Amino acid sequence: MVNPSFSALRPADLSDPLYYLHNARTLLSWVMQAHGDLLQTDETQLLQQLFSLPDEAQGLLFRMVMRKGEWFRRDQLKYGELTEIDEALNTLEQTGLIDTAPCCEAETLAALCRKDELLQLCQYLWPDKPLPRQTRKRELMQMLLEPKRPAQALLDWWPLAPFRLIRLTCMPLMDRMRLMFFGNLHQDWSEFVLTELGHQRYETVQLATDNRAFSCRSEVDLYVQLFRLQQDLDEGADAKQLCDQLPGECQNRWLENRRQKLAFALAQVIEREGDTRAALAMYRDNPHREARLRFLRLMEKSASPERTFTSAQLAMEQITQPEARIRIERILQRSAKKAGRPFTPSSQTVIPQQTLELQPSGELRVEALVIQHLQTESGQAYHVENRLFTGLFALLFWPALFAPVKGAFFHPFQAGPADLYRPDFAGKRQALIDEGFKQLEDGRYRDTILDTLQQKRGIRCSLIHWPTLDDALIENALACIPARDLNAIFRHLLLDLRHHRRGMPDLIWLDPEQHHYRLIEVKGPNDRLQDHQRLWMTFFVNQGIMASLCQVRFLN
Repeated sequence: MVNPSFSALRPADLSDPLYYLHNARTLLSWVMQAHGDLLQTDETQLLQQLFSLPDEAQGLLFRMVMRKGEWFRRDQLKYGELTEIDEALNTLEQTGLIDTAPCCEAETLAALCRKDELLQLCQYLWPDKPLPRQTRKRELMQMLLEPKRPAQALLDWWPLAPFRLIRLTCMPLMDRMRLMFFGNLHQDWSEFVLTELGHQRYETVQLATDNRAFSCRSEVDLYVQLFRLQQDLDEGADAKQLCDQLPGECQNRWLENRRQKLAFALAQVIEREGDTRAALAMYRDNPHREARLRFLRLMEKSASPERTFTSAQLAMEQITQPEARIRIERILQRSAKKAGRPFTPSSQTVIPQQTLELQPSGELRVEALVIQHLQTESGQAYHVENRLFTGLFALLFWPALFAPVKGAFFHPFQAGPADLYRPDFAGKRQALIDEGFKQLEDGRYRDTILDTLQQKRGIRCSLIHWPTLDDALIENALACIPARDLNAIFRHLLLDLRHHRRGMPDLIWLDPEQHHYRLIEVKGPNDRLQDHQRLWMTFFVNQGIMASLCQVRFLN
């Protein structure tokens, strides 16, 4: 079944004082329609009750939901568009969405108090202990935290407290709804609720139920579990104990990718703590690419050169991404030397280079100075860097980028698939990718790219920066760059989209009359090629594509 609401979301106008409430209700309604079967009955009933409340109560709830945490002070709930705060609080409490008399830990209370209030609280708790007004807030907080006391209501902590505490009891549900909308717990509500998304256009993607990123509630639970483990790790929890809580392999590939990233992060902490054996085992058993590379680096430090060399050889056979292979080859070279093994590194491609002596300008960047120098009657240089070829790629492979693939799209306001930089991006869209390359072979690609440019211009796309893709540039590029070159460049991009979308030459020089082009990487004084730039330049030279390094020296 196709979800009919996926393309029907309409954000509110910012001129409406309660625009954020409209957007929040839109978000929740969409999740209830798209993922209603993943919600429990009590959760659905609570959401339906929420929708039935007066706008003031709903507005206040979402004002709190959009803020950080679940604890609030009544005296800090002040919003110009909401005039009946206390009545709204009573309504929300009766519905079970908030608690206006919550028990709290000392740490929570201390974080909510200003320094002068902490001083008054400590004076109340320790009336016989002199506390100068100059006592630091950190010292007052430490007093409150030691010895540890059980959680209790604010009036039990401090009967004369000058404020009331409020706790959002619905935050676990709201976090779950946010996760099912965004596909992550890093984006907060404000990214949708406080944004006038109507000013931007997004591609319409129709998702069938069986293509949803979350197919069952247990997958949502797994994401939450992984997220909480990452939080605990970031907050300094024992990494080995967290390893014991790490779930096993997941059949959902995008969730499995998240699990592998977390396992890699845990291994890094264990390595820093000095347990090399445990870290090696975790790296070895983790198929995540960074884990494989870290395994080899740690072997260099802890294992024999012979074992390191053998492991690096195996990795070189299995890993195809050029940037990773550079790092592996360096390990092979070092371990071979230590082990006394013969090893011939890849020959270094000679990159054509020219030197220009130019007059510096305080107003123009070095790339602009080179463009000025290159202007001729028949040709024109453009500053395209990483934007032209990724843009052409996106225009040709648009159907693949916006295919309704499981784990790729969560909501209607995505600029691209969530799995764009995952290793299996192309594999999950192989037929659509093959169709794009077929068009490069039979010549249809030009019309496809130009038609997509006109039809999709302005629609947000992760690989396109629209202001730099004007019609003249695209038409001239297609007139000058042969299909063979585009084929090779696009295949190189697909080897490792995450890393290969950067590092391309700064300039392209186009001569439509002669159907000629060349690529130029510009480096100012004291600047040099980075690995990812050298990879592209090496690729171009090996493909017979005219590309060169332009080293600029400034005239005194």
